[in-house]
Amino acid sequence: MIACALPFAVAAVWQSRANNWRLFSLVGVLLFIQTAVTYLPPINGFGHLHWNWQGCLLSVLWPLLLVRLVPAVSLPSIGVTSRLRRGWLKPSIIALLIAVSVPAVFFALGSRVKLTAEGWIYLSTMPGLAEELVFRGVIQSLLNRAFPRSWYLAGAPCGWGLVVTAVLFAGANGLVAVDAQLHPRMVLHAGIAPLLMSLVSGWVRERTDSIWPSVFGHNLSNLVIPGATICSAIVH
Repeated sequence: MIACALPFAVAAVWQSRANNWRLFSLVGVLLFIQTAVTYLPPINGFGHLHWNWQGCLLSVLWPLLLVRLVPAVSLPSIGVTSRLRRGWLKPSIIALLIAVSVPAVFFALGSRVKLTAEGWIYLSTMPGLAEELVFRGVIQSLLNRAFPRSWYLAGAPCGWGLVVTAVLFAGANGLVAVDAQLHPRMVLHAGIAPLLMSLVSGWVRERTDSIWPSVFGHNLSNLVIPGATICSAIVH
């Protein structure tokens, strides 16, 4: 993840002359924590589940623990309890349409997914909550403190924090597996859609000052291909 984002981080540091190494170190530690909780072996009843409920629940819990332990990080600062900015609805709807269109394109290219009841419940709730809280809530917010938001994109103040977070997120999704010898297996196309979605979600986060529109859009986008798969089977 860090290797994917390193060129963009270097460009961000050079362009903004940022030198908050303590903050950069904190982000690196948090990325390590996120990767660790995602790949922890399942315990107790989680081992009988097909989807990574344990990883997502831990991904929700550690940001809340961070808020508890670090005074400079609060629920409003990571977009959990912050008030939605005025005029948030229209850009959120536009971003939602984009979020739905990306997996729709992949469905048209041949992607098909059939889900069990557990899969439907999981994809409609957990990935968006966990991943948006971690990446758009914590990581992007911290990087915004290091890199000034000096660009304005359709009414949203943006900066290198959005870009670096998007690449980190794409790297996390493109990292398919790590074997016992710690050799990573990367799949490039597995990170393309997450990169596009992350750029949209990051923009929504800046435009609305909240993670919740991105959480909803993220979960909905996960259901597009399974839903289209069912509709396609019924039609044919």
